[in-house]
Amino acid sequence: VHIPLFASDEFRGKSRRGLFGDTVEEIDAGIGRIVKTLRELNIEKNTLIVFTSDNGPWLPYRQHGGSAGLLREGKGSTWEGGMREPTIFYWPGKIKPGPIADIGSTLDLFATITALAGAKLPTGRIMDSYDLGPTLFEGKSSPRDVMFYYRGRQLYAARKGAHKAHFITMNAYQKDNQRTEHNPPLLFNLEHDPSEKYDISADNPEIIEDIIKMVHDHKKNLVAGKDQLEHRITNN
Repeated sequence: VHIPLFASDEFRGKSRRGLFGDTVEEIDAGIGRIVKTLRELNIEKNTLIVFTSDNGPWLPYRQHGGSAGLLREGKGSTWEGGMREPTIFYWPGKIKPGPIADIGSTLDLFATITALAGAKLPTGRIMDSYDLGPTLFEGKSSPRDVMFYYRGRQLYAARKGAHKAHFITMNAYQKDNQRTEHNPPLLFNLEHDPSEKYDISADNPEIIEDIIKMVHDHKKNLVAGKDQLEHRITNN
């Protein structure tokens, strides 16, 4: 859900979480109607449903902005609370119900759906998108093992396996936000410490060195596109 919150009369005041919860329950009911229609049309078993979000809670709006639970920070930051989202893949008869804890990205929807459609990815360039089909349908490990965290057009953090290094940190969108560069970068083991409380950089210089090399290779092979938002602002 997103600011401004809205719930119809049917759902307003019905949840234990106030207006935010009412809005979540209305969205849930709406998805239920979509699934019901797919069943009535007899196409539910030929339809992949993906439900996720693009960012964490908008913290300045407090209760209306949501909560990232044990994860640190929120929308706009490259801490886990700003970037990590729950995702549901639903396809009866194709996907066995159960949790998957491996890394995935919304970027991977591109390669995954392309493969399902029987098409091919563009060639002649490096694509930061992986086909998650074997993970979803066969229970295999995710092909994605790395993640690059951008804020705007600048890389702030990078993850390889369980370890995430922060080169720059900045909290969620709010007034008087402080941008801090870290040399050496902060380092966290997200499997042991998803809240990113305990910096382990001092004890793991070899892991930091490996991630720095990974970032260097990433930037070397990256051809940045034009900033479309800046273009619109400049021209308006």
